[in-house]
Amino acid sequence: MTPNRPPQFLLLLFAAFLLLPSALASDLYVGETILAEGQDVTPAALLRSLDQVLVRLTGMVDESPVARLGLGASDVRGLIQSQQRVRLERLDEEGNRRSELRLRAEFYPAAVDQLLQRHQLARLGRERPSILLWVAVDEEGRIAQLADAPLLEEHIRDQAWRFGLDIVRPLGDALDMAEVRLADIRGGFIDAAASGAQRYGAGVVAMLDLREQDGYWTGRWSWRLDGRDGGMTLTADRPGKLIELGMQGLLEALVDRYAVRRGEHGGGLQRIVVEGIVDPVQYAEVSSFLGGLSVVEQLRVVGARGRQVEFELTLAGGGLDDAISLSRILAVDRREPDGRLYLRLRQ
Repeated sequence: MTPNRPPQFLLLLFAAFLLLPSALASDLYVGETILAEGQDVTPAALLRSLDQVLVRLTGMVDESPVARLGLGASDVRGLIQSQQRVRLERLDEEGNRRSELRLRAEFYPAAVDQLLQRHQLARLGRERPSILLWVAVDEEGRIAQLADAPLLEEHIRDQAWRFGLDIVRPLGDALDMAEVRLADIRGGFIDAAASGAQRYGAGVVAMLDLREQDGYWTGRWSWRLDGRDGGMTLTADRPGKLIELGMQGLLEALVDRYAVRRGEHGGGLQRIVVEGIVDPVQYAEVSSFLGGLSVVEQLRVVGARGRQVEFELTLAGGGLDDAISLSRILAVDRREPDGRLYLRLRQ
């Protein structure tokens, strides 16, 4: 009987796959800190940049991860991959542009991950859902409106980058406004934005109602993560602080739901069968996705038949199913009694 042979394009890609570079580190492993003009780059500045990276990965927002782990100059030198000075144009609280000098430091992802593993800290990997964020502003003396002020948008972008959140802002076009009203945002009615989340490819919907009164601001955050509602109500002297604190809360919610500890239950080998692969582009996309998952240490192809390709994954810990559920590429189809996990390409 003639054995099943993989398609010709897979025979070529099987050999080439071993030569593919590992997944590039994302901005999750890049930290920034403000420098004074003419200031030298000190270990303290590098540690502040590392602190930003560790917060993104652990959700440890109430204390400095660097301080908790007792890290010093020798530790950060072993983690640093590159550093540079960058000059950015920023908006101040009055809306005026100003120049800001920053140290931008990139750290070795594998080394940082190993550091967290040694200290048995849970880590939120690269697999993070997009968050569709609606914001309404009720500024004292003005009519409530959807937020589109440049300074407010800059706060949102800055804090999203700082905490490693993939924030998507709605266009506010006719289709959006037919589904979500200003009253929905102010009331935190998440259901109103459910269809919009599909339109924007977002896995989480969040709403922020900002209100000013007597010189102070209140912010009511509401979100729905994996079917569970959460949120917080905050008070501050400026809206930027409310955005910062709310995004801290979103990061903590993501860590609570999706973070895993390397080596915890779920590690070892896992066979995965992906169905529906018909061309080299799909194969390369699936291979890149699976090999780049935070929980995957090694991936190899073990067979192909028709439109099915079977992979063997070496896992560092649990959380594989969650990581796949956040994908826009693959969806879980079934798990067989022998442990094989069958996936299908999303349409």
